[in-house]
Amino acid sequence: MKDNIHQLIEKYLDGSITPAEEAALMAWYQEHNQTDIEWVSDNADEEEQVRLRMLTRLGRQINIPAAPPVRRKRMAYYLSAAAAVLLLLGFAGYYYFAQVHAPAHPANTTLASKDIGPGGNKAVLTLANGDKVVLEEVQNGVISRQGNASVNKTDSGRLSYQVTDNGASAVVYNTLTTPYGGQYQITLQDGTKVWLNAGSSLRFPASFAGNERNVTLTGEAYFEVAKDKARPFLVTTTTGSETPMTVKVLGTHFNINAYPDEQQNTVTLLEGAVKVDYGPSNALLAPGKEAILNKTTGRLHTADGDTESAIAWKNGYFIFDNEKVESIMRQISRWYDVEITYQGDVSRKAIGGSLSRSKNVSEVLNMLELTGTVHFKTNGRRIIVMP
Repeated sequence: MKDNIHQLIEKYLDGSITPAEEAALMAWYQEHNQTDIEWVSDNADEEEQVRLRMLTRLGRQINIPAAPPVRRKRMAYYLSAAAAVLLLLGFAGYYYFAQVHAPAHPANTTLASKDIGPGGNKAVLTLANGDKVVLEEVQNGVISRQGNASVNKTDSGRLSYQVTDNGASAVVYNTLTTPYGGQYQITLQDGTKVWLNAGSSLRFPASFAGNERNVTLTGEAYFEVAKDKARPFLVTTTTGSETPMTVKVLGTHFNINAYPDEQQNTVTLLEGAVKVDYGPSNALLAPGKEAILNKTTGRLHTADGDTESAIAWKNGYFIFDNEKVESIMRQISRWYDVEITYQGDVSRKAIGGSLSRSKNVSEVLNMLELTGTVHFKTNGRRIIVMP
């Protein structure tokens, strides 16, 4: 069955599939995705693009060649083809694949007790005078007036700054902070939109003045910068050293991952152009490229980026591309607000696949266990990771 599906996927992607074969493939595809795949819009073209990307990845992962006997143990660190399919399509195909490819250790069925739900729209806004506003506790409407701008909560998860007085006013700074288990979106005074991931903060002026638009980021955010050729937009991030990293743009879409507990800062460009500066080093990015700063060595370099993976969090997904277990667990820790501890060495183990961020933590952990790569125990909000 697996080989047959792989052949149909290849034919679908290269356009040689017959109508009967396409009908069979789509029937299989719909059977296994109907309960878990969420399109970002109702646009049929976008749905087809998402389907093509998924089928491309699916075909690639099904076609993983068998490992030579001497490397069999190392290959066990990665998803089997069936487990990769299972992670990609979610729980809909669970029973079909689990019967044939069940791991040696059954999934931890005790994880669902006292389950932990996913994160949501939670943030704290710190005003210029130090007052803190818990945004999920206030009603929609005007929250405050800061300098010559009004601060408006437009709905759950969205904040907007609007100029109310074009006269001269002192520049005042606000800070938006998302806790672990939180995310939020803000529209700055110039029209720039920013999505903050969990465990992040953005410091910004209530209204921009002067020849530059400066903000400071800790953690992760996706930016859609309003175009203004006269005033470049600069994002400064910390790097663990005295030298900050700065991203300079005029108007563009990009993602920055700059968590203090990650070994690198990454800037991924979706459209437009950006310049990344770190001390004497700099990088100019084109769409689809990324700049990576190794915070240990101080080396800044560019590489081909995976834009889909970079903004998966914004679109409600985890996407892991043979990602180390420790990196995966840091993401889970931030989104579910849980503590992670380890029993045994998992430093060389990796997993690839895609999961919805709307699931309870027990469902996510059970899916990861199905790969046979890693196992879990839970104690309240503590997750114990074991090989």
